Amino acid sequence: MNTKHKHIEHKLSILFLVMLIFIGVFLMLGVNFSNFRFLIGLRIPKLFGIILSGICISVSTLIFQTITNSRILTPSVMGLDAMYVFLQTAIFFIFHKFIPILSDDIVKFFLTIVAMVFITSSLQKLFSGNSKGKILYMVLIGMVTGTFLDSLSNSMQVIMNPNEFLILQSSLFASYNTINIYLLIIAYIILGVVIYFIIGEHNQLDVLSLGHDQAINLGLDYNRILKKYLVVISILVSISTALVGPITFLGLLTVNIAKELFSTYKHIYLSIAGIVLNIIFLIFGQLLVEKVFNNSISIGTIINFVGGIYLLNILLKERKIA
Repeated sequence: MNTKHKHIEHKLSILFLVMLIFIGVFLMLGVNFSNFRFLIGLRIPKLFGIILSGICISVSTLIFQTITNSRILTPSVMGLDAMYVFLQTAIFFIFHKFIPILSDDIVKFFLTIVAMVFITSSLQKLFSGNSKGKILYMVLIGMVTGTFLDSLSNSMQVIMNPNEFLILQSSLFASYNTINIYLLIIAYIILGVVIYFIIGEHNQLDVLSLGHDQAINLGLDYNRILKKYLVVISILVSISTALVGPITFLGLLTVNIAKELFSTYKHIYLSIAGIVLNIIFLIFGQLLVEKVFNNSISIGTIINFVGGIYLLNILLKERKIA
């Protein structure tokens, strides 16, 4: 057992080294004495935003896949991404002229978090009782809710003034180019509080990954734990989404790669590996956006394209196994 753990820790060390190399390249590429202060001043907030997204997306996706016992699901199926798009569209379309304070970045940030936590808390009612089928109901209702909110958002966007729509679009796609420093600090404070409450509970997730019946037989308060972790998921997703925009497939991509690389059920290792992989992928994607595509596309487009292909690969593998 110790040999296996040492092997896992060795792999993690290599991943950390790769991550540090990517961070170094991201910070120092094109830097010289004349532009050092300017470029580093631009890139450090981006780096902290990338690290925050890496933590939030990896941990939330890993917990959600453990709860649902599925490798192909992400928290976005609960309609959280659709809720974000709907809120941004509704605020811009309806309220920004009549209630200007809602256009403030900090107000929109907290409003987004509250709304996402609310929709998840509403879905929690499906977990009353001991039926593991409640999880399926939650996923289905989340998908229906997301589709409904997408339809409302599209309806408002269609009748928008074209100039207003162009302004709105900038907030609907994931981007690290215009991170609000004050929001970043607030987001890290909220993230720190969430991590404080779950940092020592990875063993519960290890047991939860065994399945509904086994977890109950081993003494877990299944419903209470599910409700708690759903709130954690909604907060983590809302922090990342409200700060930089939705990145649907990133968690699915990196968490599944972490599971394949490490072949362990230990969530402490999987979460760390997922976070490191997230940071590597995001930095690589940001470098592509800036240096190859000259900021003509968003990082979300790249991540979702690669993640979509990876999802198809998982589905084809599962089909062959079946």
